[in-house]
Amino acid sequence: MDIAGQLRAAILGGKYPPGTLLPQTELAREFSVSRIPVRDALLSLAADRLVEVVPGKGARVIRLSAKELEEVFALRIMLECDLLRRAVPNAGDSEKAEAEYVLRRSSLEAGRPGWHVGDRDFHRTLYSAADRPRQMAIVDELRQICVIHASGYHALAAGTARWLDDHGAMTRAYADGRAEEAAALLAGHLEAARDSLLRLHSE
Repeated sequence: MDIAGQLRAAILGGKYPPGTLLPQTELAREFSVSRIPVRDALLSLAADRLVEVVPGKGARVIRLSAKELEEVFALRIMLECDLLRRAVPNAGDSEKAEAEYVLRRSSLEAGRPGWHVGDRDFHRTLYSAADRPRQMAIVDELRQICVIHASGYHALAAGTARWLDDHGAMTRAYADGRAEEAAALLAGHLEAARDSLLRLHSE
């Protein structure tokens, strides 16, 4: 994995919480490279909106205010519910079988380090039949922001059982072709995640 990939994994995994300064000199020493590849890695992460470049110092992991996080979740609810409504009528037997498989796999990963990968895969699988790649790309970017801000809060793991119940209910509605029910379940799921994160964010 290249430097940008390693830093991305570390940020999403909570090693560098929101607002952490990432000095080029220290990172160069850590990776045993010159500052040039570190600079390039940080610029790559800045293009993905994971960090903000700090002139003369390096970069800082993004940190949003509560108001900005609320906006991110509002956009996620709008875009992801739309994707799910579009996906449900297009989902055939193979898409439904894949959703069941990914549900089982992500359930095993829930609450463990790297949980966000399984969670992302689950949601992407439900939305894939919508065939809206640009919309999906926007959702991926918004989800990354939420993962960065959630990664440092181990207390969120206490809600794992509820998230898994939500995933199961969404998958059943998806398989049965109940688009509006699936979208309503998803909206409630995202609203609960928003409320949990904002509560911890304000403490």
